[in-house]
Amino acid sequence: MFCVKMLYSVVKRFFDIFLCAFALLVLSPFFLIAAVGVKLSSPGPVFYRSDRVGKNGVPFHFYKFRSMHETNNNKHMCVADAERLFPFGKFIRKTKIDELPQLLNVIKGDMSIVGPRPMTMASQMYTGEYERVRTVRPGLTSAASLYDYVVGDTYTDNDAYKREVYPVKQKLELYYVDHISFGYDVSLVFRTIYLIIAVAFGKKDFREMPELSKIRTKESKQEVSVQ
Repeated sequence: MFCVKMLYSVVKRFFDIFLCAFALLVLSPFFLIAAVGVKLSSPGPVFYRSDRVGKNGVPFHFYKFRSMHETNNNKHMCVADAERLFPFGKFIRKTKIDELPQLLNVIKGDMSIVGPRPMTMASQMYTGEYERVRTVRPGLTSAASLYDYVVGDTYTDNDAYKREVYPVKQKLELYYVDHISFGYDVSLVFRTIYLIIAVAFGKKDFREMPELSKIRTKESKQEVSVQ
């Protein structure tokens, strides 16, 4: 079992570096477009930096292209996040171009291509049984992030989002940890590419994620066994 985990770690790291190098080469024009677009849209830095929790609770600096007006500008103080989002920022968020700088986090080893999304230092999302999510390297994409992209983005009320979306994301992140494999990683990469393209072309209706039906089946069996 230990040898299998070691082999998986080596293969996954090689996969991360190879895919990142390829992506940085192919997507370099988007880096330039995003940097210029952010600068022309809003005064301030091109990149947004945040401290996030990595594998085994180790903190790291997490990068994105900035999509909101800076809060230290008096004009935008005490303004809701949705209102601080400038038009070009909304575009790079929807197309996930704002996430491209995290390829550098992957190269550095802070993150992986596939893995649970990294949480802020103050987040209480991974507590209790979900602490196991912190035992793997966070990633650019995961089943939970795909769910959030399709379902979570439809929520405008933060309380409703935390109440209805957070629990599902927690279960999906834990599902990944329990079913981690190179084949699953590759499938999530292709599903992510498909989903981003589909949403960009206006598709809104998607089939239920297979992970969710499996999670429900498992929960139903556990309820029956308890009874």
